[in-house]
Amino acid sequence: MPSLIIAKGELWLHAEGAAPLQITSAFAREVIERDERSRRSSSWKHAPREQQTGVIPSHSLWGSQNGGITAPPRFLHACFGPDRDTVYYVLRVGEAVGLFRLHVQEQREVRLFHKSKIDIRGLAYHAGQKHLILGVGHEDGTAQIEVYDEEGTLKGAVTGGDSIDAAPSVVPGAASALLFQSSGVARHPDRGFVRAVGHSTLCRLDYRSGNMEVVADDARYDFLAPRVDATGAIYAIRRPIEKPPGERAGNALMDTLLFPVRLLKAIFGYLNVFSMIYGKEPLRSAGGPRTPELDQDLGKIWLQGRLIDLQRVRDDPQYAGKLVPASWELVRRQGRGDWEVLARHVLSFDLGTDGTVAYSNGNEVLVQRGDAAPTRLAQHELIESVAVG
Repeated sequence: MPSLIIAKGELWLHAEGAAPLQITSAFAREVIERDERSRRSSSWKHAPREQQTGVIPSHSLWGSQNGGITAPPRFLHACFGPDRDTVYYVLRVGEAVGLFRLHVQEQREVRLFHKSKIDIRGLAYHAGQKHLILGVGHEDGTAQIEVYDEEGTLKGAVTGGDSIDAAPSVVPGAASALLFQSSGVARHPDRGFVRAVGHSTLCRLDYRSGNMEVVADDARYDFLAPRVDATGAIYAIRRPIEKPPGERAGNALMDTLLFPVRLLKAIFGYLNVFSMIYGKEPLRSAGGPRTPELDQDLGKIWLQGRLIDLQRVRDDPQYAGKLVPASWELVRRQGRGDWEVLARHVLSFDLGTDGTVAYSNGNEVLVQRGDAAPTRLAQHELIESVAVG
């Protein structure tokens, strides 16, 4: 079973009997090379002066921002096309985000479109209609489902309103039916900016007839990234909703009790950096006891609309070393029955054409076939998403 895995912003193709293939973008490579040539040709503008005589730095006069360096490209979404030799993906290079098609055997990349600062929130391919289905975010804080043809031409938006519609998927055997996740948006009554986002529900839409129904709605949970198999069973990631800080019981008391500890940690961290810069050595000896609170910040990553603190991944037993806690569950429901939990610590999953379930906990991709025990399909660091053919 072939799979597309995005890990640390890189896209990998796994196929049976073959070594993992890292997919690279010719477009991204050209942008980076062009940026490097531009910086080399204009490096004299940004060269440091022996003496700065004016109050305005030279790099400000020339409009430089961080030397004009383009951030490394990041793959955001990927899916297979009409066959396993065709891959569609969304790629960010600098401030531009583009939709591309790759013919794997030819290693031929086709750019369908690229735009500045566009926010893509999901990608699916509809083989029956030969359409690409995208979740597209807007500056007003909403997102809608849009339909494109295979060449990247917009056919139209099929959802709208004050909601965030994302993560579309195709319903097998249906001519024009989709599943997607949807969250309502609450706005300030006078100024109109977004004040809150509701929990995620699951919706089914026939974008030809316009008929839509809510198939899962529970105020206690978010339902994410829905899929449906050939039997009509619905799969999704279910996680508890995250309440605003003001609604969390005990936060004020906890903040008060921890204030002295946090203040001391902040002072120590500041003095430690000061010592490293000017004294060339830390305040804490290398051989002394180490505590997780004083270790290096491991960074953060956005997954499924949540900011994941990698420090907690390492130290919090709820995570057990996975990128998301055990409360992120892969669930399945047949008809109007109850939800069945298939796996925990799940941040991404997909369904194969044969009914196989592939899911990831952030460190590895596991495959579940029927009632058999799950087997490992692939392993990467910081896996963000998985798609199978």
